[in-house]
Amino acid sequence: MAESQSARGVPKSDLIEDVESWLAKEKMSVEEAEVVLREKYGKYKYVESSMHAQKTRMSEKIPEFENSLSIIDTLIAKRAAGESFETTFLLSDDVYTKATVAKPEKVSVWLGANVMVEYDLESAKKMLEQNRQSIQKVVDELTSELAYVKDQITTTEVNMSHIVNYGVNKRRAALSK
Repeated sequence: MAESQSARGVPKSDLIEDVESWLAKEKMSVEEAEVVLREKYGKYKYVESSMHAQKTRMSEKIPEFENSLSIIDTLIAKRAAGESFETTFLLSDDVYTKATVAKPEKVSVWLGANVMVEYDLESAKKMLEQNRQSIQKVVDELTSELAYVKDQITTTEVNMSHIVNYGVNKRRAALSK
């Protein structure tokens, strides 16, 4: 038996093959069915747009994690080699200074909402990798959900076409009598 909704609760749209019996079962006129299907179509399009925006936002975060992980890997390599390194950092608005870090042991990570936390290098790397994996999982789930929603949109479009064609044929038959 097919599922009646997706993992995120998006309802499945069943294909209407026999319009006349479907209309009778739903107790609707052709015009009412057209309104219901247009409304359903609008909802699917809204969900698609919302999920697409969410996927875009999440996808944009992945390169930031990759960059941060690359920097931490560099710091770990410098520490292992016993090398110091020079860096430039922001003191205040438009004021930068250079500093030499003799032995990198800790790194400060912005968590958001004006919160910065200091971690040792290995803990920071582990935390950033977990966050990157979590975001990648959400992006993958959204990709799957978007494919599902696109299928429901297509099915709804076909259903709308069936209903409209049925109504046109019914009106033609009534006029030719």
